[in-house]
Amino acid sequence: MPSEGSGAVIGIGYVRIPAPELEPLAEFYKKTFSLVEIGRIFEHAILFNVGATRAEAAANKRARVILDNRMTPNDQNLRVFMAKGVTDVLLRAKENGATIVAEPYLIPGLNFIVGTFLDPAGNVIEVMEDGSDREISSWWRRRGRK
Repeated sequence: MPSEGSGAVIGIGYVRIPAPELEPLAEFYKKTFSLVEIGRIFEHAILFNVGATRAEAAANKRARVILDNRMTPNDQNLRVFMAKGVTDVLLRAKENGATIVAEPYLIPGLNFIVGTFLDPAGNVIEVMEDGSDREISSWWRRRGRK
């Protein structure tokens, strides 16, 4: 295992998501994930992170999200967002134009809840959290099912 400074991987820098129409997709991600814009790369990309303010989001050391209009959507690439409340994120995504692909389900033995949607550009997005069966029941109640 390489030590730090000699080729060690120390984290993930960013997730780049195809955005054929940059501004509308940026609004989708702001509304769905409460991402905060922290910068732009010329005319082709917008950088986001999580934080209460732009300064807090820019200082956040976690992986950034970059929407890039030079890329084309590809359902073979999966982006995974960790969340607290998969149900709420999927419902917000749907309200903002996403298509639900997989309603929240529990991964047996791992206690993870996962839900999947296609964003308005056709990208496959998975939302995951540590959870319980209670969260899945909540999803069905909100959808008017038992």
